[in-house]
Amino acid sequence: MTVNRLGSSVVAHETDPVDPGSLRAVMRGFATGVTVVATADDDRTFAAVVNSFTSVSLAPPLVLVCLKVGSRTCAAIERRGFFSVCVLADAHQRHSERLARSQPTVDDEAFEFAHGLPVIRDAPAGLLCRVDSMLAKGDHVIVIGCVVATKLAERDPLLFYNGQYRVLPGQGVAEAGSTASAK
Repeated sequence: MTVNRLGSSVVAHETDPVDPGSLRAVMRGFATGVTVVATADDDRTFAAVVNSFTSVSLAPPLVLVCLKVGSRTCAAIERRGFFSVCVLADAHQRHSERLARSQPTVDDEAFEFAHGLPVIRDAPAGLLCRVDSMLAKGDHVIVIGCVVATKLAERDPLLFYNGQYRVLPGQGVAEAGSTASAK
C-alpha cells in the first residue's frame, strides 16, 4: 500500500489493469461537452462525435482530441492534415445522435464550410486546426492540433453525463432518456 500526498491510502497493483467496464462506469461520471471533429478529403466529409477534447496550450495554441483507431475520420484527418472542432449547442442533439452512428453525406444539413473544412452550422464555439502530431495509444489516436482560427457565439452548450445528454440548470431539459455514444 502507498500513501499519496493527501494522506489517504491508495492500493496500486501495476500488474492488474482495470477492466474496461469499470473504467467506462467511472468515466460516465465525468460531465463533458459534446463536440464534432470533422475534415474533408477527396470531396467527402468525415466527422466523429467526440467528448475527449481539451486545451493543451495557449502559446502555442494547441488542443487535443481522441479518435478511435481505424476510424475513417481519423484516417482522413491524417491524410488532410487539417480538421475542425465544433462545440455543439443544445439544439444540435439530433446531429450528435446521427453523427455518432454514421458518416455525414456531402450535402449534410448540419455542416457549412469554413476555409475548406466542414463546421457545424450555428455551433456556439469552433476551431480550425492544423495537425501538429498524432499518437496511437490503446484503442484511440491522440491528435494534437495547432489552432489556426476560432469562432465564438452565444448559445447554450450540449452536455453529456452518465450516458445521457444534459443541459445546464436553467437551460431547459434535453429529451428525457436520450442517450448516445459520444466517444
